[in-house]
Amino acid sequence: MSESFSESVFSDEHPRASFATRVEQAIKPDSIRTFASKIGVSEGTLRRILKGEDPKLSIIERIAQESKTDFLWLVKGEDNQPSDNSTSPLLSQCVVSVDEFQEKFVLVPGYHISVSTGYGAFNDAALVERHLAFRKKWIDYKNLDKSQLAVVFAKGDSMEPTIHNNNTILVDLSDKKLSEGLIYVVRLGEELYAKRLQQYIDGSVRLISDNKEYVEQHVQAHELDQLEIIGKVVWIGKDLS
Repeated sequence: MSESFSESVFSDEHPRASFATRVEQAIKPDSIRTFASKIGVSEGTLRRILKGEDPKLSIIERIAQESKTDFLWLVKGEDNQPSDNSTSPLLSQCVVSVDEFQEKFVLVPGYHISVSTGYGAFNDAALVERHLAFRKKWIDYKNLDKSQLAVVFAKGDSMEPTIHNNNTILVDLSDKKLSEGLIYVVRLGEELYAKRLQQYIDGSVRLISDNKEYVEQHVQAHELDQLEIIGKVVWIGKDLS
């Protein structure tokens, strides 16, 4: 058994290279220099996008408009027609304008965090690697601040059956108040975990795994400076099979 916490999102399961590949297809037959000039960015900016750097939404919009490419296909790699093998419960497969997309959806960032090298926190040093689209109506219904959300992927089996390996997790970074029994992303030492938290009268906190094969981690009151609540888990995305 192993457990750790890492994340990487642009479209829910597509690797970064797939977005760059779609951009490369969209700009043909223009050269990189010619197409960059058409959309008002530097050649270097477009080259970085083709190498995997995530652009601003406004640049994606310009690429889609100039290349006459479907915006959702460019962002998510989705066809215009419904598909039986759809994997995203968040963004339905349909043709929408950029304005409609911005009105109806919120792009939540996922951060590149190397747990093994000890970053273990969402901070200014963390790099945005991907985005995942959530419906704005749902974000508002849950009373969430879109600027305080992050999408991550779970690794390991310590929270099974609630959270499986590679499940997508939405974290509210603004909610750090410990509520008994809820699931939080926490940093303990130099590691990130998704755990249920339980606080005792003496001030100590237990990190509880849903997988009962894992032993509870007990943080004594005088050790709480080693424990940081990153945010509360507010949504888990998973396949049923």
